Amino acid sequence: MELQDAETYVRRVTQRLSTRDALAWLSEERAVSQPIDLPNLLASLLAIEDQSPVTDVQGLAGRVIRQVCRAEVVSELDPSQELLALDEVLRPAQYRAALDTLAARTATRTLGSVTLAAVIAAQQDDRNVVTALCAAAGLSYRDLRARVRGTSVPTDLRGKWKNDQLKAVFDVIDAVITGRVTASSPAAQPARPVEHLLPEVDDEPGRQRGWELVEQMRAHGVPYELLLTQRAVGSAWVAHRSSTGKKVQAAVTTSLCELLDERPVPYHRLAMDGASRELLTRVGANPTAAAEDGRNEGGQLAVLVHSATVTHAVAVSVARDGGTARKSGARLGTLPARLGIACSVVLVGPGWAERNTTAELARPFNGRIYTERTVAELADALNAMVAQGGAVIPTQENDDAQPAELSDDPLEVRP
Repeated sequence: MELQDAETYVRRVTQRLSTRDALAWLSEERAVSQPIDLPNLLASLLAIEDQSPVTDVQGLAGRVIRQVCRAEVVSELDPSQELLALDEVLRPAQYRAALDTLAARTATRTLGSVTLAAVIAAQQDDRNVVTALCAAAGLSYRDLRARVRGTSVPTDLRGKWKNDQLKAVFDVIDAVITGRVTASSPAAQPARPVEHLLPEVDDEPGRQRGWELVEQMRAHGVPYELLLTQRAVGSAWVAHRSSTGKKVQAAVTTSLCELLDERPVPYHRLAMDGASRELLTRVGANPTAAAEDGRNEGGQLAVLVHSATVTHAVAVSVARDGGTARKSGARLGTLPARLGIACSVVLVGPGWAERNTTAELARPFNGRIYTERTVAELADALNAMVAQGGAVIPTQENDDAQPAELSDDPLEVRP
């Protein structure tokens, strides 16, 4: 963007007569013409910071960039307060059915006499049995798999199990339930469910232990105060949010794709697979970095817009707090240079408005910063790029860039 165009735009949105007054107006966070075209405003401020012959104007423009990002890059989607994929949550009735199925396969028809043979038979009857046992032991499936030794286990808890795999996981679960796990330090306690661990620590007399305690709660219910204690030490929905973290990015990407479908924008939804790497290579980007380290730090390269005259990528990054934004921003800021083509970014989560990290992304992305609230504006901008045969905001892209990383969502191709 030329300096004259940048100064004209900043004066227009602030309705000031001079560039210095316009920047001062913005720095004081006074009212400006609404709605703000954030990418255009950031691109203008970057041009002023780079090209102004007046040193203090350059410095003022840099400060305003940080203020504008904190004020305008506001995401209303907070992964800590909103839930996705509730249809994937196993319902209480399903846990009850799985445990009842397991009890029916034991010699005493209770969970007090659970054996490996009973687990094998019950899992064939109800594919949720292992899931229920994981929950009974207070183990996420990721934690369970990390503890299993000597054999691989299915990637899907509800998938098909071999007998040796069931033996491996039951050995781990049984050790937790019966208290045969140890801590590495005398000052620590081995992690076990609160209903097993706290009574042991408090040395409560006359209580049931191990599988007998599991059976007691299955048959007679769990006290509400125990549920509250579990919630206090484990937080509500924390495991579900962790397991569905990537779905936030996927949901935002899907929203963008649906908007692009409504416009004549040729695009591909990207994934970390051979088809996406081949596509990026074909359009002039070299995705070697993704193939070399496979990491997904910083964000998800989600969409590639490609026509005879336009090649443009869109990344999506989620940060629920400032720490996540800082960690993600460091790598995300190198994405356009590593990829080697023009990029936009969609920032999701409250973390992006908390730190100067967001302002540091303005330069590598040439001001093209959006949130889930403004994906429609991004779709319009991409549509205009394709229609006009180039960038809507004139920029100087890095021709010596290196490749970027890819995400791990399924590849979807659109016309």
